[in-house]
Amino acid sequence: MRNKLLILLMCTLFGCAQPSDTLSHSSDGLSSVSLPAGFSVIEHHPDGFYIRLTSAQRATPAIIRSIADTLADKFDRIDLCLDVAHERGDEYASIIGSQVFDYDNDRILSLDKLH
Repeated sequence: MRNKLLILLMCTLFGCAQPSDTLSHSSDGLSSVSLPAGFSVIEHHPDGFYIRLTSAQRATPAIIRSIADTLADKFDRIDLCLDVAHERGDEYASIIGSQVFDYDNDRILSLDKLH
């Protein structure tokens, strides 16, 4: 009986603990960042691992380039989603380093060659 109580206590403590990589679901700390019209931050990692942006329409190559120029030095990965499909895994594209991962067309493009 004592072991069951100990296990229950441990599960309760670990279940209530805050994760070490707490996520932010707002644009706090990003107020100085200028995003293209129609884009908003739906989630970002406070340590700069990733940011997720949403908009009503897919970004054009020029807008993707602009977003990369603005955010690539602040975040390792930039995910682009639509307003109507913005859950994790719904991204239509990601910018990682100098590459754009176009999930809809199953392509990887270089930012330098994006037009």
